[in-house]
Amino acid sequence: MKYKVLRIEEDLDFGCEERPEGQKVLAVVTLQDENGKSKVIKAEDDQLYRDGICEGDIVELEQENRITKKQWLPH
Repeated sequence: MKYKVLRIEEDLDFGCEERPEGQKVLAVVTLQDENGKSKVIKAEDDQLYRDGICEGDIVELEQENRITKKQWLPH
C-alpha cells in the first residue's frame, strides 16, 4: 500500500533517560494511506536522509518499518 508522508519528527520519547548508547536515531513518521487513514511509525533517521524521504513524499512501508520512496500514480 502507498502512503503519503504527512510529518517527520525527531523521536524524543526516552522517558527520564537519554537515548541508550549505540541505539540508532529514530524519527516518528506520520503516514496517510490512499483511503485517508493515518498511521504513525518509527523509522531510522539515517535511512530517511539517505533515501531523500521528506514530508509530502509518497512511500511504501516494508518490513521493520522501512519505507521506500515511490511515485504517486493516480487511479
